[in-house]
Amino acid sequence: MTKTETWWEPIFSGNLSLGINKDRLTELEEESFIYFHDTEEIESQEQ
Repeated sequence: MTKTETWWEPIFSGNLSLGINKDRLTELEEESFIYFHDTEEIESQEQ
């Protein structure tokens, strides 16, 4: 019997095994930087 780290490994592979496309994940990280960076600075200045 083949042993895998996770039960879904044999079913999903590549980007599906991660649940999201790696390229899209990088885009989301960049977008979150744009949207949340300013509010974090404002909150830290208020304190």
